[in-house]
Amino acid sequence: MENIDKTVSVVVDRTVLPGKVNEFEGYLKNIIDAASKFPGYMGSDVINPEGNHRYILVFRFASQEELDDWSASEPRNFWVNKIDQVIEKPTELITLTGLETWFYLSKANNFVPPPKYKMAIITYLAIAPTIMIFNLLFGQYFSSVPQHLSIFVTAPFIVILMTYLVMPIMTKLFKNYLFPKDKN
Repeated sequence: MENIDKTVSVVVDRTVLPGKVNEFEGYLKNIIDAASKFPGYMGSDVINPEGNHRYILVFRFASQEELDDWSASEPRNFWVNKIDQVIEKPTELITLTGLETWFYLSKANNFVPPPKYKMAIITYLAIAPTIMIFNLLFGQYFSSVPQHLSIFVTAPFIVILMTYLVMPIMTKLFKNYLFPKDKN
């Protein structure tokens, strides 16, 4: 049976040394540019949650194999070595492959996923309207397809919408619910 790879995201949390932000941002631009040239690269996000020296980077690849190729590459290692000279501690990667990828934007949780019941509630609140709107807009185009087959035809569109549009919005809207601030 053929091995089916899943999209994989890598989250990197870096704190830049004082006075080194411009240098770091230059290196960051170069490493993203280098990653974009690799097979399977699906995009990246740079988050500066407090607007200070902390940067959260998310790289998405189509498969674990393609991520591994990037991770072991000369261009990546070159830029990581440059970046490591201007950050507080060496680069560490956190790999996410499941639903927790949808909830990576917290600035306070150090990438500990929220409780599963919270992820389930927010996912339900996102997916039910997404399916209804999708069916209202595009259902007529699938009316000639048997219902059990239309699920297989429409599911990829729903997954793409959820991953790249709906869940990032929901994560921002419900960040205080998903990642409550520590009261201590």
